[in-house]
Amino acid sequence: MFRFHRTSRAAVHAFGVVAGAAVLGAAALAVVTVPPAVAGAATTPEAAQTLTVPTALHHGYRHGAVPRKTRDVRGVQALLAGSPAGKTTLTGGKLLTYGGGVTDPDSGLTVAGVTTGQAKVYLVFMGRQWGAESVDGSGVASFSIDPDGLAPALQELYNGLGTDGETWSGVMTQYCDGTAVGATTCSPGDAMVPHPVGGVLAGIWYDNSDSATAEERSGPTGGQLATEAERAATYFGNADQASNRDTQYVIVSPTGADPDGWFNGTVGYCAYHDDTHDPTIDGTGPASGPTVAFTNLPYVPDAHGSCGAGTVNSPGTLDGATEAASHEYAETLTDQFPETTPPGGWSNAKGAETGDLCAYVAAPAVGHMFDLTLATGTVAVQGTWSNRANGGKGACSDGEPDFTFVPAVSAVSPASAAAGTTVTVTGTYLQTTTSVSFAGTSATIVNVAPTAVTVTVPSGASDGPVTVVGTLGSATSSAIFHLAPSIASFAPTSASPSGTVTITGSGLGAARKVTIDGRRAVVSSDTATQIEVTVPKRASTGVIGVVTKYGTASSPTALTVG
Repeated sequence: MFRFHRTSRAAVHAFGVVAGAAVLGAAALAVVTVPPAVAGAATTPEAAQTLTVPTALHHGYRHGAVPRKTRDVRGVQALLAGSPAGKTTLTGGKLLTYGGGVTDPDSGLTVAGVTTGQAKVYLVFMGRQWGAESVDGSGVASFSIDPDGLAPALQELYNGLGTDGETWSGVMTQYCDGTAVGATTCSPGDAMVPHPVGGVLAGIWYDNSDSATAEERSGPTGGQLATEAERAATYFGNADQASNRDTQYVIVSPTGADPDGWFNGTVGYCAYHDDTHDPTIDGTGPASGPTVAFTNLPYVPDAHGSCGAGTVNSPGTLDGATEAASHEYAETLTDQFPETTPPGGWSNAKGAETGDLCAYVAAPAVGHMFDLTLATGTVAVQGTWSNRANGGKGACSDGEPDFTFVPAVSAVSPASAAAGTTVTVTGTYLQTTTSVSFAGTSATIVNVAPTAVTVTVPSGASDGPVTVVGTLGSATSSAIFHLAPSIASFAPTSASPSGTVTITGSGLGAARKVTIDGRRAVVSSDTATQIEVTVPKRASTGVIGVVTKYGTASSPTALTVG
């Protein structure tokens, strides 16, 4: 049961937070403004649809914007020819890299690149055009002027994240603060994005004040939306930077409203996120107060198919709305304050974030839009970009186990070597390695690094896998390391032709050939550590040689024959 606390005529609902294929080519362009009632109708063939460019024409603050789909691209190349943002391509398959976080200009300290605590989402319903508010017995707020039920759907999404074992959130847990700028992976000790626990919705505010209502009627600018986010932060008691470390404010507009020109057929969008101190934001410009992450979420069902209605379900009126909300939520987690260029969080070389690279991926491609099952219900979401998917080459993903720094062994080089020689074990997260063994026999460690451990092959080792053990865990090679032959000694040190000699060493099993002074000897018996041979009748004094599948060895001294 959710608990509510009303402190003024504008309602706030304070929820308890439990601690704890192919991607559509982006930057397809459109010029004709399509009325929201018919924009991108669900019957439009996917192949005929193109995308708007929300960040073009001086709208670069619309970070992670979900573009609108349209069918008319006439004249758009000429219109946007002079706009660098209009040429941006969001695809290309490049891995996301870390931007180094955002620095607070007042303190000089790094504020954040990603969310590193339990995410807190505050829903703000802006303007009294939402009508009368009511709360049902389950604690879900609804409004009398919400024809498609957007408000309950958003609560279903945010209250459900981190429940029912959902793995969609697991994709984001591979990203972090504190790693090197430009890195594509994180290291132990970095501050990671955590998997949420028990939902992320921290509160709801119905801002039906005169100022919010007037702004919605005129179509709030980006700057006014930023100011609304600051008002929400104050309303919820998050007045300083520390209390906004892991927060995001979702500003939801009522049906029929046109926040920041979202209906525009050229640079329109379905949603975007930003932070309130972004110096490029339009209208009234950056807002005063702490740096606050916010999402501009229009009444997405008004756009019908042009923002994804019907992409998962039928009729799927709310599919695009919750897909857009999931897109911006994931991007805020991994690029919380995106005002810098490149963003301080995780983005690729073109500035695309984790949601951008996987927007409008259609089934059956991996990472497509799909229904996510949560404790609160089933909600349509989109896949997000995972650097660790596709063998580390990156791909869209619809869910992964939570990321952990478990060591892995990818190769041992050389794949066969004699006892006493040096080999390199390569892999990932090997920097805490404390022991290495060859088929159970401990080896001497020469050097340890995050991606490689150098060791000396132990005497007495045998064929088998190589295992590394460290404080992060253990890992074993999938391939078998084969011991190359080596001769430590032989006895007796002198023998007559047709006499018997025992050779001792390692890697001697299944010897293909044994020679004395170049003449082949008859093998009586052999094991991994000993071979018994008969001295050839015509042999002379000379070294003993052993040949196996994995190499050749010679005795350190000569056998005296006579």
